[in-house]
Amino acid sequence: MPDTEDSPLPPHREGARASSSLAASPPVAETLDSLLDLFTPPAVERLAWPLADEAGVIVECLRADTLDSEISGNKAWKLRLPLARALSEKRGIISCGGGWSNHLHALAAAGARLGIETHGLVRGHPEAPLTPTLADARDNGMRLSFVSRAEYRQRDQPDFARRHGEGVWIPEGGGCVEGVAGLAPLAQALAEPVPGEPAPQLVLLACGSGTTLAGVLSALGERDGLRVIGVPTMNHGDQLYHRVRRLLAESGGSQQKTPEWGLWLGAQAGGFAKAPDWLIQFIQRFEAETGVAVEPVYTAKLFAALAHHLANGLIARGTRIRVLHGGGLQGRRGYPALQTI
Repeated sequence: MPDTEDSPLPPHREGARASSSLAASPPVAETLDSLLDLFTPPAVERLAWPLADEAGVIVECLRADTLDSEISGNKAWKLRLPLARALSEKRGIISCGGGWSNHLHALAAAGARLGIETHGLVRGHPEAPLTPTLADARDNGMRLSFVSRAEYRQRDQPDFARRHGEGVWIPEGGGCVEGVAGLAPLAQALAEPVPGEPAPQLVLLACGSGTTLAGVLSALGERDGLRVIGVPTMNHGDQLYHRVRRLLAESGGSQQKTPEWGLWLGAQAGGFAKAPDWLIQFIQRFEAETGVAVEPVYTAKLFAALAHHLANGLIARGTRIRVLHGGGLQGRRGYPALQTI
């Protein structure tokens, strides 16, 4: 199963990228403009979900999972500005993540299409087979270097990236001011009404690094009648509040106006990337009822939290809810129980 906070990451071997530096590739005909379609939010779909019908609420889903087979979900927008800067400065990009990182997976694909060299610092060991996620990244030209868990815990230190190479640095999960700013188009799509319908009153999104939540709040500003809820998918989710506040302060100042917002805690299902039997069963039932595929790390836990609130009458009848599907379906490959669906 995918890397978790508590269990050791299965070891991996060094990627086969032949590159001694992170100097940018020669210019290619393709530019960032050729990926603009990835940064155009997809249409919003109303879910045919019996549980929502019984609760008397309307659940709409922004299907960011449909953007692209490799650069999907919120990752596309978090990468938008760092990719543009790397192209402008003719530099490569260096970032970090775990063995099943959606972020590294998307970054490698974007780099391959734009002619940008990418270097991924992976928490793990070099001697065992790559996860399918890392194999994809390697096949898209990403240079893979493996670091110990002890060293990886230093990833927020200023000199962490410089120890391993040169290039535009993107923190884990795209958690930086550029990542926050790049989410503006996605934020607007989450709040805009479907033609002929009222605007949503409640916006829900899953949280890992907190960057997407910060980006949505920053872009939307103060809005009457709208509440934005983040659902932490890892243990110690209460600490996410402080991280989001810090990202907001760094990107727009401590006095920045935002919609009303909060966190729904308790949806981590044992911890990051953990998928107990009840969550797998929820996924199977949800997909059978709605026809929407989800993965256990983020979006399934988001919908499971919503299901809990609906089943217990915690959301007023008539509420219009907009849910962000964050993509990451490539990570389903780490869960054998989902391979038969």
